[in-house]
Amino acid sequence: MDVKLLKDSKMPIQLPVRRKSKPSNTKALCIISITTVLSIVCFTMGLFFHIYKPTQLILDDRLTMRQFMPYYRWWKDTADVLVTCRIFIFNVTNSERWLEGLDDQLRMEEVVPIVYREFLEHDSVTFHEHNSTMSYVTKRRLVFLPDRNVPGILNKTIIVPNISLLGVAARMQNDNYFMKRGLNLIYSMSGDTVFSRMTIYDYLWNTRTPFLNQARKVVPIMVPSDNVGVLKTMYEDNEDHVNVRHGKRYGNEQFFMMNSYEYEPTVPGFRLANGDCFASIQNSSEGATYPQNLDERSVLIYWRKTLCRAVPLYFDKRVRRGPLTGYKYVLPDDSYDRLPNSTADCYKGQYGLLEDGMTDTSKCSHDVPIVATSPHFYARNFSTAHKITGMKPNRELQHSYAIVDPSFGIPLDQCARTQTNLAMPQLTGYSADIRRFSEMIIPMFWIEYHQKELPTYIVRTLQAFYIIRDVEPYLPYVLYLAFVLLLTVAFREAAAYKVQGKISPSKYTKEQLSNL
Repeated sequence: MDVKLLKDSKMPIQLPVRRKSKPSNTKALCIISITTVLSIVCFTMGLFFHIYKPTQLILDDRLTMRQFMPYYRWWKDTADVLVTCRIFIFNVTNSERWLEGLDDQLRMEEVVPIVYREFLEHDSVTFHEHNSTMSYVTKRRLVFLPDRNVPGILNKTIIVPNISLLGVAARMQNDNYFMKRGLNLIYSMSGDTVFSRMTIYDYLWNTRTPFLNQARKVVPIMVPSDNVGVLKTMYEDNEDHVNVRHGKRYGNEQFFMMNSYEYEPTVPGFRLANGDCFASIQNSSEGATYPQNLDERSVLIYWRKTLCRAVPLYFDKRVRRGPLTGYKYVLPDDSYDRLPNSTADCYKGQYGLLEDGMTDTSKCSHDVPIVATSPHFYARNFSTAHKITGMKPNRELQHSYAIVDPSFGIPLDQCARTQTNLAMPQLTGYSADIRRFSEMIIPMFWIEYHQKELPTYIVRTLQAFYIIRDVEPYLPYVLYLAFVLLLTVAFREAAAYKVQGKISPSKYTKEQLSNL
């Protein structure tokens, strides 16, 4: 082709236009946007978790006990937590021989345990924001467990000391001669005896002795109730008002510690206005939960109405409970010993100084001289126990403890055991069969409350918490690394997008060039 003719030609040159790949560009823009946003999120989260630990945020949030959170529901609804109540009654096997003086010691035989399930409910919850406390009502009730009991156990007949008669006699020991004569007269009129033969069910729930019925007719003021069944008495007033601390104001150390019980800072029955000892329940816990972030120096203070006092539990060792590691706190053997300062010892006894190892519960028992001890008197050798035989102490089976998750203060396994006894002083002015019980401690029964394990869903939640705690030191750096990688991807896609946006020179085919 002549170059001159080509220059003089007016015909426009049509060059092939390079088509843009729109779908490819849209995809690139999406990748750039997403990776950029994710990188910013990762960096922000990494910086946040570098400053704040996730597990500490969880524990701080639990302090507030927000009602829609799982840990609040765990505490309020305990229907899934199995707490068994086992009661061991002491049956007298030589009552007649002992009364006749043929045997020097009263022989006691432990009856196989009667097993119930205890249900605990928390109702009427009120938050007091002005002082960061919470008030609620506790309700406890027992349900018999047939599958865990010997068939027909409640119908078994036992022989036990007539606690209503002996208790009144002990309480009236310091009264005048005429008062005692009146009691002897009522006792004679009733036709009752110092030992009662009854079924286990009646002993637990329906103890109505002839002496009580007669006394209630003659002097009703002396007999507050005509039914002194031991479990009926313990659970007759099953609603209690509690006020506890919560929130960041008190922190982990005072979380859920009691301020008051039945609107008072003291054990029910102790009245400061009447000059009673200050038997404090403050800083104690009912056992549903304990303070958070526990360590080996922490002291748990456990309150149980049936014990009529708060007792301290001290760290013993770390133990495994399933997949979790808990701290075991135990009740020391000297918990019921007399204090050096007798004035501060609220449980030394109303009717004479009690021995070491005994704690007075008469304030919770209509002023009847009931005392609590360790089951079977383990770790103690009471001088007033020489008139009885049949005790078989075994600390491993009879001590009290709480195995607690150290972070949340949730009990993984806990067991409260105590023995109830009637402490008889030197008796004078009564009939011979009553005086036979002078200066004795009479075992009635011992009881065990055992929460053996937690529901699986709570255990799994605690496991997840500890997994987070294990990885949280590395979490910020993982997020920083993710930030760098995502940002690298974003820059690479942006660079590719920029290059792709430029128009590259077209390549002509031989046919296209011949048509020019």
